[in-house]
This record gives sequence, structure tokens and C-alpha cells, in this order.
Amino acid sequence: MGNKDKFILKEVSIDARQKQKILKKISEAVEEKRYLYHPSLWEIFRGQLKYISGFCLGGQILCFVFFVILLGYFQRQGGDMTEFLGIGSGVSAGIGVFLMVELSRSRDYGVAELEQVCYLNLKQVWCVKMILFGSLDILMLTAMAFGIAGNTSLELIRIIVYLLAPFVMSNVLQLFVFTLLRSRKGEYLQIGAAAVSSGLSLLPLSDPGWYTAAYFGVWVCVLAAALLFLVREIIQVYHNLEEGEGICWN
Repeated sequence: MGNKDKFILKEVSIDARQKQKILKKISEAVEEKRYLYHPSLWEIFRGQLKYISGFCLGGQILCFVFFVILLGYFQRQGGDMTEFLGIGSGVSAGIGVFLMVELSRSRDYGVAELEQVCYLNLKQVWCVKMILFGSLDILMLTAMAFGIAGNTSLELIRIIVYLLAPFVMSNVLQLFVFTLLRSRKGEYLQIGAAAVSSGLSLLPLSDPGWYTAAYFGVWVCVLAAALLFLVREIIQVYHNLEEGEGICWN
């Protein structure tokens, strides 16, 4: 074997001052780097707004506009107490459907699975949706209560209870349908549940005596029971998300 050529690397001169300068810049960049980031509640809320459909938000607003139109119509016609409470009960029982449709959309067609694969926080998305639509519901119910109070002799607290009872009961029914069924027709099932709830909310109008002070305690008891069931359903939905049932359930 022949002798191999030997390669000798020449010594490279290093500028010590320049080296220290570069290392200092690297150290500063490392210190400025945020490895853990905790966004504020507002940043979380604002970031999740893009996942909310304009259709559902618009539908909820149109529902309130429909109530305002009917309220103005009965004002011109000199409507009585039952007519004002009738439109209020029907609308209050139906406005909750848009949140349920929004949640159904984010769960149907494998969207929930896709969100999880893309590392999106599904609980966070749903929580923001519930807060947003719930806030709109409260604002609308408050405006409806004051609108009815201005056209009837009923106390405001009684009107609030008369509107909250069908609203909460409707949400209990729709949330029950939401947790019980998962299909490609989930939106239609939620709309159907809202329509049934609106129809049932009109039953007390057959006997105006239900809106007298003598039966007000019954309304309060119905509202309290409905609230307990609603809280139970919300806890069940959260449990399903924690256990993954809302993702793996086909």
C-alpha cells in the first residue's frame, strides 16, 4: 500500500471579542424566548370566535327581531296579556336552538375528531360558544321581559319567571337530544326539539289562570326543577368530553 497523503488543517484565528459578542446575542435571544405561554381569558375568547358560524349568530338575532316585530304588531292591535306572554314564551323557548345547532355542527361529520387531531381544545371551543350564546340569550330575555312589562300590568319578576321557565325547559330537552343522539341529522333534531318546546310553552295560554299570582309558586318550582336538570346535563356533557365519549362515540 502506498503512503497516504496527510492533510493538515491550518489553525483558524478567532476574534475573541467578536465571539463573546455573538455568544451574548445568542444568550439574550434564548432568555427572551417564551417556552411557556399562558394566554389571558380575553385572548382565548377572541381566538375561538373564528370557529363560531355566522349562520347561528344571525339566526339568533333574527329570532329577536321577529319578537320585536310581533311586539309592535300587538301593541298597535291593543293585544292583551296572554298575547304578549304567548309570543314571549314561544320565542324564549326557541332562541336556545342556535347554540345547540352550533354544538351539533362542531360534533357531526367527524369535525370533533378533526379538531382533536389538529390539537384544538374542544372543551375550550364549546365553552366559548356557550358563553357567547348564553350572554346573547340573557340580553334578549331581559329586553323581552321589559318589552312585555311595558305593555302589561304584570310585575317584572313574574314576567322573568314566565319567560325563563320555557327557555330553561327547552334547553334541557335540546341538551338531552344532543347528548343522547349523534347523527348526520343532528341539526334537524335540535330544530325539531325547539319547535316542540315552543309549542308546549303555549299550552298555559289555553287557561289564563295559570298566569295569576295563585299559580306563580308552581312556575317557580318548575323553573327550579328545570335548572337542576340543565345543570346535570351540562355536567354530563363536560364528563363526556373529559372521558372522550364525545369524540369516540359514533
